[in-house]
Formats: sequence, C-alpha cells, structure tokens
Amino acid sequence: MKFAAAIKIAVIGALALVLLVPVSMIQGLVAERQLRRDEAVAGIAEGWGRRQTLSGPYLAVPYQVTRVEVTRETVDGKEREKRTERVEHHVKRIAAESVEWTIAAEVGEKARGIYKARLYGAKAQASGRFALPPRFGIAEDERTKVFAPRLVFGVADPRGIRAAAALSIGGASHPFRTGSGDTPFVAAGLHVPLPELSAAPARLDFSFSLELGGSEAFAIQPLGGDTAVAMRADWPHPSFQGQFLPLRHEIGPQGFSAHWKMSRYAVQDKEQLFVSFVEPAGLYQQLERASKYGFLFIGLTFAAFLLLELLRRLAIHPVQYALVGLALAMFFLLLTALSEHIAFGAAYAAATAACVSLVSAYLVRVLGSARIGLAFGAALAAVYAMLYALLRAEDYSLLGGALFLFGLLAAVMIATRRVDWYALSIRTRG
Repeated sequence: MKFAAAIKIAVIGALALVLLVPVSMIQGLVAERQLRRDEAVAGIAEGWGRRQTLSGPYLAVPYQVTRVEVTRETVDGKEREKRTERVEHHVKRIAAESVEWTIAAEVGEKARGIYKARLYGAKAQASGRFALPPRFGIAEDERTKVFAPRLVFGVADPRGIRAAAALSIGGASHPFRTGSGDTPFVAAGLHVPLPELSAAPARLDFSFSLELGGSEAFAIQPLGGDTAVAMRADWPHPSFQGQFLPLRHEIGPQGFSAHWKMSRYAVQDKEQLFVSFVEPAGLYQQLERASKYGFLFIGLTFAAFLLLELLRRLAIHPVQYALVGLALAMFFLLLTALSEHIAFGAAYAAATAACVSLVSAYLVRVLGSARIGLAFGAALAAVYAMLYALLRAEDYSLLGGALFLFGLLAAVMIATRRVDWYALSIRTRG
C-alpha cells in the first residue's frame, strides 16, 4: 500500500508538470495579444503623432573654410609647386543661454478594435535668451566664410505638429519653416533662417509656441544652457523617467504638475527628461503576472487533494486531478479573453466565479460530500482573492506573495505536525 501511495504521488507530480503546458501556452497567448496591442497603438499613433521629443532650441551657423594644400613635384627634371584648394563645410551650433518651457497636455484615448492608445494634445511655450560671441565664435580668417544662421529646434514626429506661432527674436518676428535645416544633428523639426542677424556680440531674447499631438510619452532634450520646464496634464498616473527627475511634483485624481530645472553644467549630450502616461499596472502586465501563478494554483490544489486522500481515506483518480487542473488553467484563459472587453476587476471576478463554481460543483460529486466540496471551493476563492490583491499591489507584490506562500506552508506544517506519514496509505476503488 505504501508503494502504491508513492506511485500515485509520482503520477500526480507528473500530471502537475504536464499541466504546465497549457499554462505556458496561455502565457504565450498573453505575449501575442500584447504584441498585437502594440501594433494597434503604433497604427493609431501614425495618424495622430508618435512619442514626442522636443530638442533645443539652438542657433546653427553654417560656414566654410577654404584650405590650400601645397605639394611639390618634379617634371622633366624641374621642381614645380602645385596648389590645390579644398573647401570644407562646417556648422557652428550655439545653445541657448537659458530656456524656459511651459507645457500643458490633455490626455485621451482612441481605439482600434478592442485596443486603445493613450494620446495627448500639448501646448508648448518656450522663451529664453541667446548670448552670441563675436563672429558667432568662429575664428576670423580670410579663407573662412560665414553664412546666415538659423534657429533650429527638433520635433521627433513633425506629423503631430498642429500649429506653430511665429518666432519672436531680437524684437523681430519670423515664421517657421518645415524641416530642422540641420539633419545631421536633429533629424526632424522646424527652423527659421535669420539672415539679418549680426555677427557682433549680442544678447537676444526669443519666444515661440506650438501645438502638437503625440502618444504614450512626452520628452524634452536640453542641448546646453540652463533649462527649466513646468508641465501639467490631466493624467493621474505619470511615470517620470530619463536622466532628470522633477524637483517637485504634485499628483492628484485630476492630473499632475511637475517642475524641472537643469543647469548647463549638468546637461550632457542627448540626455532627456520625459513623462510616460501609463496605467498604474498595465492590462497585459497584470495578465502576465497572473499567469505566472498558474503552476502555484495547480500545485496547491493537488497538494490539498493529496492531503484529503491521505487524511480522510478518500480516493481521487488521477483523471479527476487532471480535470480540476485544466479547470484552473482555464481561469487564466477566461481572464485574458474577458479583460480585453471589460474592466480587469470585473473580468477577474467573472473568471473566478466561473472557475470556483465549476470546481466546487465537480468536487461535491467526486468527494461525495457537499460540505467538503463547498469548503474546498471557498478556500480556492480565497486564494484567487489573494492573487487579485497581489496583482493590484504592484510595488508590494513580491513581499505579499512571499508572505502568502510562507503562511500556507506554515499552516500545512502545523495542521499535519502530528500525522504519522508511514502509517498512511491511499485507498483505491475496486
């Protein structure tokens, strides 16, 4: 009998491992749905505006240097001097001495099928000052020719630009032109030619504003100088990322406001500050985390069945173990399917009710006891409730899960501390 019990335990353990296959398939399904969601969001962003990054502004001053190379060669025994001119084209970039950005964003959602993308419309205002060195900092030389400078600022996705007010600089107004005019440095954006700008030392105040649409995140890339940013949006779940975090911020149910300040000594090349408009715990992230508990659910249920068999001398067939395990795996498939159409909490409640009801009704008949079957269903419902709490407590899910498992192990050890395991055997049906 003890040998038979050992064999059955081994068979049940093998069943638990086999049931990892449908659980892993559901995990793959979640990853596939996440990919399709990302593709849908990218498609929506194509027509509205992708993640936006504003760079600069700065002055780009083109100039050329003519260099003369002198070489000597001998022809017919006579030494001759050969002069070759080579023209080099360069761009001197002058960052603003100071820039202040004011950003106001309104966040909404657009759907493509069952998938939704977070989109925003932003109004950005910039003001600041340029400190121009003599001759724009370009060495004076008779072979050096300086061309008209232009003000440049980058916009990651120009298709999202809704409007751009004229640039005000040095008391004059200039309309923007499409393209950055300095693609090797800033791939896309707007620029303003400034042919009247003098090469004499000067301090020039400037200001401009624009409206643009984007999706998912908004960023600013300082390119030198002192930069200050004040931003507000009607989204209550911002994620502050990048190399610069806000000096202060306020987050409430109606949105957030944040302020950044970066000095010219801290700003390095290509560093950014950006805000992502995220959900506190994304749908597919929660589904992925939930599916990772699949084997734990199956293992706990099988362990509970074994204890019932051993302690109450019941007989549960391996096929019945497998059916209950499949029902538990189906929970995660139901949760994935439902949560794409209704709120995650409602989907979780519906999937839990369906799974617990099915398993409870089945166990009442299998165990021949309504009391035991319903008690087992209630325990299973409590485990699902605990899993939901872990999924919602994003920052404390690991701690909560560890404490939960430790508590279960402690309860089993205390409940079975007086059991003589050598005296137990599993009853089989004739």
